[in-house]
Amino acid sequence: MTPETFDAVESAARAVEAALRARPPLGAWFNKEFDRLVEGQERFGPAAAPTYWASYLRSLLVPVMYATDRAAEVSEAGTVTYGSRRGALSYGRATVSVPDERAVGTASKPRWWRLQFRSDPGRDVLLGAIEPSEPVDFTEQVSAQLDEGADREALVFVHGFNVAFADAARQAAQIAYDLNFTGVVLLYSWASKGRLLDYPADGDASRRAVPHFQEFLRTLLTRTGVREVQIVAHSMGNRLLTDALASLDTAGLPEGSGRLGHVVFAAPDVDRDVFAHLLPSVLRQARTCTLYVSDRDRALVAARKLSDYPRAGQSGTSVIVAPGLDTIDVTDLGADLLGHSYVGNHTSVLGDLYGLFRHGHTPAERYGLARTPHPDGDYWSFAPQK
Repeated sequence: MTPETFDAVESAARAVEAALRARPPLGAWFNKEFDRLVEGQERFGPAAAPTYWASYLRSLLVPVMYATDRAAEVSEAGTVTYGSRRGALSYGRATVSVPDERAVGTASKPRWWRLQFRSDPGRDVLLGAIEPSEPVDFTEQVSAQLDEGADREALVFVHGFNVAFADAARQAAQIAYDLNFTGVVLLYSWASKGRLLDYPADGDASRRAVPHFQEFLRTLLTRTGVREVQIVAHSMGNRLLTDALASLDTAGLPEGSGRLGHVVFAAPDVDRDVFAHLLPSVLRQARTCTLYVSDRDRALVAARKLSDYPRAGQSGTSVIVAPGLDTIDVTDLGADLLGHSYVGNHTSVLGDLYGLFRHGHTPAERYGLARTPHPDGDYWSFAPQK
């Protein structure tokens, strides 16, 4: 791609737009045909979207309530963003638009190599307004959203290594949308550098965030009126989650507090032995614990080489099997290039999570899983994709 080709594509797009504007009947016909083509495509369902999710240009605006220990950055225009610098714990709401006709498991954004130069709410998962708030306002907003739902439940997403705040918010909204989750959507974003070569720094940042995450979780469980909190942590975010829950007994919070429901460890980049040691303290607090692992996770293969020990998200001879833990091996699904982001982009894993979150089904009741014997007890594997 060169400036000349960019200009050529831009010129052609403007010519088409001008032609449609100059001939209103043609433009109306084009829009009608486009609507007809997308009719019947994927929509949020089967349960209806929460009433506070607004519709906008063939998309839903998903409010993602967030807590972060990233330092806030204010632009010249006065808008707030969050970068990679560490800061104090802060709260707020980010609005993410998720297209109606987007395929399940995708969170696309404009890519120049696809000749996409402008964001499109009808095609891309986009981060809109970021609105910081004081803790008391945050809890009031979460409480108000819980009041509009039926089950008073929340979903917390904790991102992994090399993830910027904007991408974390987009992931949280996309996963909640694809799971047809109708409770409150929350994100905890720790101060990842968002760069591939900053693996050691991200490891330190995830551990540094532990007391901040504990404060956020304590606030959510005790001050909002939530009944049950589901948690999905990905990759290095599991270091933060396991360390936090190991030293915070959520089951011992005051009477009337919310409780942990389904806790999901997706591709955890955590030392295998450390994870196994901390696991009992998590199992005591949650309704269920699910561990997704793979023997083809190239990101964890690299992490193992850097750390010199197996990671908790790897299967094969190092797979973790324990009483009270549902271990799911996704090796045979044939996921993305790195085999690491399957929790958000593979339809089989999303479908498995849907059965867990929506219906509370055990692995034996969920589709596509086969029991696999192990000396420490059985675990579960997805059948090979055909």
